Amino acid sequence: MAGALDSAFKNIAKQVVADLGQSFDHTITYTRKASPTYNTSTGALTTTDTTYSIKVPIEFIDSEEEEGREERKAKLYVTPNLIGNNQPTFEDTISLTYAGSSRVAQITDIRTFKGGQEYFFVIQVRF
Repeated sequence: MAGALDSAFKNIAKQVVADLGQSFDHTITYTRKASPTYNTSTGALTTTDTTYSIKVPIEFIDSEEEEGREERKAKLYVTPNLIGNNQPTFEDTISLTYAGSSRVAQITDIRTFKGGQEYFFVIQVRF
């Protein structure tokens, strides 16, 4: 029973995010930061990042003055299939278009909704 309920929630979340994301007129770039590897012989630290271009619902929740500049906060609603079936991390980055220019946003909060499997993430960012 629990597996069937998880599958139903996962499918519903996927459909709602896809439908609402298509109404958003900008594509968001989600960059999954891979664990870095260190080569002891060369001293080089390398990472292999994976980039996903996604359309997801976004909710702008706050805009305030911070030390003479504007700081904005937003929530993005993401399903695992859009980001390679990965769990978001604070090291990942999100780029979005705001007021006509591309902005790199910092992830400040990740809410995971799941039962036996993850099916929905609410990611809060600031930029």
